[in-house]
Amino acid sequence: MSTQSEEKQMTRSAYDVQRDFGLSSGLRSEIIWDSLAPDQAEVLKQKIENLILENEARNGRTVAKQREQLFRNVWLQRKYTNRTLLSAIIYVLVTPEMDAELAVQSTSFSCHPVFRTRKCMKGENSEDCCMIFIDEHGRVYANWEKYVFGNTLPKGMMIAPSRGIYTFTNDEDAGVQLMVHPTPATGVRQRVLNVGDKLATVGSLVASVPVAAALAVPVGGPIIVAATAVGIATAAYSTLRSANRLYDRVCHGQSTSIKDSEARGQWLGVAGGVVGLGATGATRLLSRVTAAGIEVNCAAQFAVKGINVSSVVISGTGVANGVYDLYLKVGDDQALSKLDILQIASSLVIFTHSLNNLRIASKVSNRSTLMRALRNQTRRVVRQISQESIKLHSGSSAGKFDIVRTFNDIPFREALLSLHKINSHLAQGASMVGALGATVLPNIVSLGSGGQLRLNVEMLATQFGSKFVEHICSLGNFTDVLDALARYFSDKAVQLFIDMTRTFVEQNIDSIDRNLHTFVSTETVLYRILMHCVHTYDDFAVEFLERQRKDIMEVVSKYFKSLQPLDVGNCSKYMCAVCKGTYYISPL
Repeated sequence: MSTQSEEKQMTRSAYDVQRDFGLSSGLRSEIIWDSLAPDQAEVLKQKIENLILENEARNGRTVAKQREQLFRNVWLQRKYTNRTLLSAIIYVLVTPEMDAELAVQSTSFSCHPVFRTRKCMKGENSEDCCMIFIDEHGRVYANWEKYVFGNTLPKGMMIAPSRGIYTFTNDEDAGVQLMVHPTPATGVRQRVLNVGDKLATVGSLVASVPVAAALAVPVGGPIIVAATAVGIATAAYSTLRSANRLYDRVCHGQSTSIKDSEARGQWLGVAGGVVGLGATGATRLLSRVTAAGIEVNCAAQFAVKGINVSSVVISGTGVANGVYDLYLKVGDDQALSKLDILQIASSLVIFTHSLNNLRIASKVSNRSTLMRALRNQTRRVVRQISQESIKLHSGSSAGKFDIVRTFNDIPFREALLSLHKINSHLAQGASMVGALGATVLPNIVSLGSGGQLRLNVEMLATQFGSKFVEHICSLGNFTDVLDALARYFSDKAVQLFIDMTRTFVEQNIDSIDRNLHTFVSTETVLYRILMHCVHTYDDFAVEFLERQRKDIMEVVSKYFKSLQPLDVGNCSKYMCAVCKGTYYISPL
């Protein structure tokens, strides 16, 4: 995924692109969140790496800094959801076409990813509630309105999902619901500020010429007085603008450190004006920044006070810094090919919220097949969660509810068959799944063509119960985990693993699904049990594992409880003055 900030000529319209995004992210009118546990920060970093791409035209350090800023501010929003992150990714397109109807049909636009995180709730859902939005630069907005009217998108028309949520019409074509709105850079206020910036720049340059010349060549008094008046006016304007921009960075969670290139440019702008205006004026102008609770470091204070630094040197540095830090756009026009499958599989985590996407990527031959595979996978999972939630909440007065996708961290089959690299005490078995079918699950497992494990689902349900089978979300993932069990554990140990999974599914799954508004799969529970044993124990004899049974079940149960977005006993409750919903703040 490329976060392009320059207009690109596409072959498809803005509406078509947004509909594809929506079909890969939403279902109907439900609000969907992707859940990450406190120990799954690396998943968010992987998503961000696939959204903010490196480019030959951009300095690697700049990209890394942008990614880190975005990660930090998204991850901080866990304070509203009991240290578990509930987020979604939307995409905002910007076109230079200013007619609303023509804008959605435009094929010239830039694409900007935005993270949405949950904050307020009304009952069991967040509809019409305040949600936090974090743009690609890590700027934080308190709600959708703040984003629409306060973003830093380029001049033009923004085409975004309505209210920042991908939803669809009820007609047969399932049209995506969009909003079209001028970006703030297009507004009257922004135009006035831009004009002011240009005038200030011209004024400063005009004023600096006679003052600088006076250092070497005598200049008439009236010219000096006039130039000084222009310099004072432009210094006041430039300082105020720079201070306001620093305050704006504070309000949106961006760094004001002197080490940050963009912030440094604003500090230099403040410092350049302060030398002319005086330290007292600087303190007054920067009070809004310090009042917001931001700590002004020593380097920044030094710059603001202008100690031992001349106005000419500071202003000159500010100009050079601005030219050097011009934003360089990132683009990726490479077409999909078979050689890109691994890279494609890695990037699909953005849409699937799943670690193993090789099965989807292997079906891809062009854009159309990719869209279809993603759409089928995502909507199948979300529909499964929706149906389970409706079933579990039937007869209650809960009304509408959000849908939550937990992260599917079951890895590739090859990784599962390399667990001995994690724990050297694991003894490799015959590495053939045929033994599993012959001993553990007779008449249920067989070896198909190409060495693939095949399941007899009906027999599986007969032996382990219908609920065990109904909660298998991906037969591929389930058989991969079974294959790993067959390689490393004895027949009786495998039976113990499956029996623990069955017990957990029958006794705990309904309450977990009901509380989290999600769908926990059988294979996820089996994988959690397996990996806890691999990471914790060195003895894998069935007798030892049987003695640890209670502890194993408690650890798995504790993991799913950690995904609860609300813990009333460990957070503070507040009423939102904007949406009238309720939100909670937990310590991180």
